[in-house]
Amino acid sequence: MPRFLLGWLLGLGGNAIGLLLAWLLLGSNFSINGPIGFIVSLVVFAILSAFFTWLVFKGLDKKAATIVPLTGLISTFLALLLTVLLTDGLSISGWGWLWGTVIVWILSMVIWVLPGPWRSYRAERITKAK
Repeated sequence: MPRFLLGWLLGLGGNAIGLLLAWLLLGSNFSINGPIGFIVSLVVFAILSAFFTWLVFKGLDKKAATIVPLTGLISTFLALLLTVLLTDGLSISGWGWLWGTVIVWILSMVIWVLPGPWRSYRAERITKAK
């Protein structure tokens, strides 16, 4: 399995845990509408999140590492916003926007720092570019 796909699948799992945790903690402010709706929303969110993260990192200067957490929060919020607009499986209201974004982002960051073969892919790509 390609390392990129392995990393994306790991991110998908982290996003699933983050969305479910937000749903459990935030109640009616962050609701999931059935298992099929959840799966559709999860896949749409994961694709959008990966796209926004790629877009932001592509535009970042190498010295801008200090703003990476902020860009992750923005990417997560934008992905949640578009997922709510494009699918019927997820509804967010009120404080669910703020806390849901933070919860899903924190889970994504935890998954991002896990060691594994998907991490060496980034290191190889960076060393080849130099």
